[in-house]
Amino acid sequence: MELIRMMRIVLWSFFGVRKGAAHEADFAHVNFSWLPFVAVLMATLIAACIAGVVLLVAHSTGSTQGF
Repeated sequence: MELIRMMRIVLWSFFGVRKGAAHEADFAHVNFSWLPFVAVLMATLIAACIAGVVLLVAHSTGSTQGF
């Protein structure tokens, strides 16, 4: 459950909008030594998803140009 809480903290920090009470409640029960690792992992996963979508779109449009 703590991993899910850390993932939620990281995703909310990426989004940038959060109520102060919910922010304080999450940080009261989290292990700060693992939080940077979870943040780097989540950033890597989001970047890989974006790169995958871009490559998928670029590959699908490359063959339809007729060159």
